[in-house]
Amino acid sequence: MLLTILVAPIGAAAADFQTRLDRAGIPYLVPQDGKAILVNIPAFELIAFEDGRPVLRSRVIVGTPWNRTPRLQTFVSAVRFRPTWRPTPSMIASGEHRDRIWPPGERNPLGLAAVRLAPGLLVYLHDTNHRELFAEENRALSHGCVRVEQWQALVSFVLDMDLADVNRLANGRRTFDSPAPPIPVELGYYTRFVDELGRVVAYPDIYRLGASSDLPTGQTVDDTASCEVASAVD
Repeated sequence: MLLTILVAPIGAAAADFQTRLDRAGIPYLVPQDGKAILVNIPAFELIAFEDGRPVLRSRVIVGTPWNRTPRLQTFVSAVRFRPTWRPTPSMIASGEHRDRIWPPGERNPLGLAAVRLAPGLLVYLHDTNHRELFAEENRALSHGCVRVEQWQALVSFVLDMDLADVNRLANGRRTFDSPAPPIPVELGYYTRFVDELGRVVAYPDIYRLGASSDLPTGQTVDDTASCEVASAVD
C-alpha cells in the first residue's frame, strides 16, 4: 500500500487538529466538546477524540472491497464483554464456517470484547482472534465489521474504565453488556487525513469510490456490508 505525504507537519506552534484538517481541505469536523470516535476506512485507523484532541489512534481491520465496511454516522450503545458468535448464513453457505455457536474466549472471532453501536446496527468495533493480521499493510480483510488492535484502550475510553478493570472483565467468566454513553461514531472514508505526526497523508482508494471519497461529516452512504457479527448471539 503506497502512502503519499502531501503536506509536511505544520509545527508544534500551529493550531489544533481541526485547523490542520481545515488547512488541508479535509471535510471532517472534530467534535470540540466531549468524546467522539472516527474510523477512517482507507487509513485502516481508528481515532478517539476528547474535547477536540486525538487521545487514541489504533490500527484497524476493515471490510474487503466485496464486503465493505459501511459509511455512516452512529453512536456507541454498550460494550459486550466475552461475546459469543454464530456465523452468518452466507458464511455457512460458502463453507467458510460451520453452523455452530462459538463460545466466549480467545478463539472467538469477536475476541474478548465488542463495542456495540446503535440498536439494530449489525456493525461492531471489536477485538479479534487473529491479532497477527494487524501487521499486514493492506488491512481490508474483514466481512464488514471493524476489528480494533487497541481494543482494551478503546473500551477504557468508551466506559471511562481503568485498563486493569477492562482486562479483568474481558478475561472473566461472564458474558454481559455494560451500558455506555452515546459517544458519536463515524465510519468515514477520507482518502486524505492528518497522521499522528501532523502530516497530511494520501491513502489508497480501496473501495474505488473516486469522486465520492472524502465524504463530508453529516452525509451518510448506504453501503451494504455482510458483517461478520450479524449473527452475534444475545
